[in-house]
Order: sequence, then C-alpha cells, then structure tokens
Amino acid sequence: MRLRPLMLFALLAAGGAVAAADDDDAAVRAADARYWQAYNACDMRAMGELLTDDVEFYHDNTGLTASKPAVLHSLRNGPCADPAMHLRREAVATSLKFHPLAGGFALLSGTHRFYVQRNGKPESLDGQAEFTNLWQAVDGHWRMRRIYSYAHGAAAYVAPATHLTLAGDILAGYAGTYRGKKVGDIRVAVEGDHLKLTAGALVVTLRAESPTRFFAEERDLRFVFAPATDASVRQLSVYENGAIVETATAQ
Repeated sequence: MRLRPLMLFALLAAGGAVAAADDDDAAVRAADARYWQAYNACDMRAMGELLTDDVEFYHDNTGLTASKPAVLHSLRNGPCADPAMHLRREAVATSLKFHPLAGGFALLSGTHRFYVQRNGKPESLDGQAEFTNLWQAVDGHWRMRRIYSYAHGAAAYVAPATHLTLAGDILAGYAGTYRGKKVGDIRVAVEGDHLKLTAGALVVTLRAESPTRFFAEERDLRFVFAPATDASVRQLSVYENGAIVETATAQ
C-alpha cells in the first residue's frame, strides 16, 4: 500500500519535468527566433540583449570569437559592413532539435542556410551549415552563451514553397521562341498551370513568383518577362544565383 503514494509522486514529478521542458523548448525557440530576426536586420542592440557577456562563437572557417563586444564587432564589420549587400540567415525548420540540460541550460541545433542580396539584385542562396547553440537562463531570460557554426558549404537548391497561379491567357502571352545572346533559341510553352522552358539540353518547369517573374523548380534560376509598350512580351532576362546570365528577345 505504501508504494502507491510513491508511484503517484513519481508520476506527478515526471509530468512536471516534461511540462517544464516543453516550456523551456518554446521559450528557447522564441528567443532564438528573436536573435536571428535581429541578425538579419543587423540590429546590434537587440542581438546583444540575447547574448551572455562571456559568449563564445566558434566558426569552422574563422575560428573563435570570444566575448559579447567581440562578437558584435565581428558582425558590424563583417556581414553588416556593406550597405549594398544583405545577408539573411534562415533555419531549416524541420532540422531544429531542442535538448534541455540541467542547471538552466539548453541546446538548440539544426541546419541553417544563408541568402545574399547584392546591389538590389534578386536574393540568392549562398550556402548552408550546421549549428549547435548553448542557451542559458540568466535572470529569467534565455541568452546564447556558446555558438557553434560548422560544416559550411554549398547548399542544395530548394525551390520556393509557394507560387502564384496565373490565368491561362497570361501564361499564353509568354509562350513562344526567344533568341538568346549566348544560348540561342529558348522555347517557352504553356503546360497546364505553369510554363515549360527548353534551351538546348536544359528543360525546366517555371512557376510564377509575380505576374512577370518566375522561378525554376529544378535549379536556382529566375526568369523575368518584360513587355513592350504594346503589352506583348518582347524580352526575357535569365538570372542564376542572383546574377543575370542571359537576355533573350522574342522572335
């Protein structure tokens, strides 16, 4: 009979621990989201509020940067130094893993990707890496104490998850043959609710980002159709990794 109260106490204690871990999970993820939102905006003050004074940042290419002032200095004079260049970090949501640690600590790990926009040109995927960050509860707030970013390299292309569905007559207005300066003939055809583009051995499916701008599902290519004054499409510009690589004229 004495076992029952003990078992009940153990179950209640376990349930409380799970609830606390769930609360910490949500709180750390929220703090992480705030930090990277500030990172993408180059908001040094907001980033500083989410770092401990003795933070250490370990990078597989640049090594160790120790202390909050040093980390913020490296960001201010690195990715945030050039006003013509914008770096955006984005975590792969499905890769995030939370691990609670005793003593008011927690780990958040996963994969993150980096996108670059230069001189007002379209944003392009620049690379990806793995990360593991140690968070610490300090005065009731979660702050990053150790930052590990490693395995930097090229990222596999991932097409945008959403696209526009354009009316058939709009798609038909883009169909035809375009003559490129480098690749020669580029053929665009309507295929259901999207376009198919063929240029030599290249065959890609085009989905609309806007009424005039399309992305390829298969690789990091963007296509911009420019209408003439009579509203007929006269020019097609092709961008790869954010840089223009071809201009073609309707035939």
